[in-house]
Amino acid sequence: MNVHLVIQLARFGDVIQTKRLIRGLLADPGNQVHLAVDAGLVELSEMIYPDVVVHGLPVHDPRSEPATLIRACAEIFSAWKAADVARVYNLNHSGFNHVLAGLFAPEQVVGYQWNQGQALRGSWPETVFRLSAHRSANPLNLMDYWGFFLGQTQGLAQGLTQGVVLDPALVNPPATPKGGGLGVVLAGRHARRTLPVPILARVIQAAAARIEGKILLLGTAAEREAARALRPLLPAAIQGRLKDLTGRTGWTGLRDVVQGLDLLLTPDTGTMHLAAHLGAPVTAFFLSSAWAFETGPYGEGHQVWQSVEPCAPCLEAAPCPRSAVCAQAFADKAVLARLARSAHSVQSAQSAGPERSNHPDPPESLCLLRTGLDDFGLEFHPLAGELPDQEARAARRELLRSHRLRIGPRRIRLEQTAAEALYHEPDWMIDTP
Repeated sequence: MNVHLVIQLARFGDVIQTKRLIRGLLADPGNQVHLAVDAGLVELSEMIYPDVVVHGLPVHDPRSEPATLIRACAEIFSAWKAADVARVYNLNHSGFNHVLAGLFAPEQVVGYQWNQGQALRGSWPETVFRLSAHRSANPLNLMDYWGFFLGQTQGLAQGLTQGVVLDPALVNPPATPKGGGLGVVLAGRHARRTLPVPILARVIQAAAARIEGKILLLGTAAEREAARALRPLLPAAIQGRLKDLTGRTGWTGLRDVVQGLDLLLTPDTGTMHLAAHLGAPVTAFFLSSAWAFETGPYGEGHQVWQSVEPCAPCLEAAPCPRSAVCAQAFADKAVLARLARSAHSVQSAQSAGPERSNHPDPPESLCLLRTGLDDFGLEFHPLAGELPDQEARAARRELLRSHRLRIGPRRIRLEQTAAEALYHEPDWMIDTP
């Protein structure tokens, strides 16, 4: 039995976006997988990965006493030692991650390493890190990024089976309406990624025209005020369909609700990734710092309304000098008209392509995308609007695809700028771990 440890200390959505890596490891019956997560995500992780040994660390709980943290860590470290971990996949560039990775020999660690007091990135993370210099041309989904950690074989001990880079089609089921009505996630983790309540009310009213049944409001207890503010902005007929579940569902309850939906309306959230995991259709609204190509819903048949303002995607930690103007376009009549279409006409428009749509074009600051899959991973097909940096993004994706899959590129000529952005001269001179 080969024991593999995945260190994923980020949040809700990131745990689910680790799925391609974890399922790839589990594809080899000779592997056992351990997963280190924040203590608050243990129940979720065990629900998503029932075949994985989950360890919870009190990383994000500000109430954790140092002594409690030390005791919890000591118990987990003892369990890892007893398990005789052979390979470690360290997925995040954070101090806590580096400390955990430092418990193991550097040659055991894939991803972000700690070696003799230095924080190091492996060759694949280093290559991908360079994409952040020009995010609007970044073509790589986080699920695929972590999934291709399995492609790194340097330091792999003799006889150690790593697992396989999982076929993208085996990660999540295709989006299929389930018959349980409309779900609405009221807010993202950051306020700038969240549609203002008056705009969200118009979006719900449009989508409710083609989705029958209950309209389920989802979120934590912090979103209850938004749910109360939303109700009077909706027509009486739609108010009668509302069911406020904010703060009323644990992880299991949230799964039970989401897996039965006809459609989930959401910003870039963990609940969006849960819906994609379960095959529930998603229509997502990406604004501010959210970029669909990086963290969009994974699988066939989801839709994303992506803000393409000149400043998008922005850095949410920095103040917005434009008063979050990117949110206003989501209330445009063309957007609402598309949301109100029947399911049949949505499928017809997807087949026909944007040029044959009978609906008005969205504002220039928005682009409508549909998710799809190829042999590399998640890709997006524009249904309406114009994407910035499309050629540069396509060239970078094809270059990554050809190198990670070790096959010839589908495009005979690739942009030189794409190669220069992803690979530097020392990459060809020094074989970094």
